[in-house]
Amino acid sequence: MCACASTEGRDGETYRWLKRALSRRRGAATKDRRVRIQDGTDEEETSDRFVLIVMLMITFFAGLIALEIVHMVFMGTWNETVFNGIMLVVGTIVGAVWGGSKA
Repeated sequence: MCACASTEGRDGETYRWLKRALSRRRGAATKDRRVRIQDGTDEEETSDRFVLIVMLMITFFAGLIALEIVHMVFMGTWNETVFNGIMLVVGTIVGAVWGGSKA
């Protein structure tokens, strides 16, 4: 098995938070028509691969934002190519999360 596919060493707080945020939870309607989230018994785990891809995209997004800021500070102009890269990463993150929640 590939070392990148194992979950050993991925006990970071950010990883756990993102995995929980991306997990699908089931709700149950009560008699008074309120929806109640069940206590994790019906929770579908998100794959480690999906969580790592989303973390990588967030890292790319932060790096491109920093690059755009540095370019604006030192060059004094807007860089359209970096902005297009930011939009590409945002589209990928939204598509992954939207597609992952619908599957």
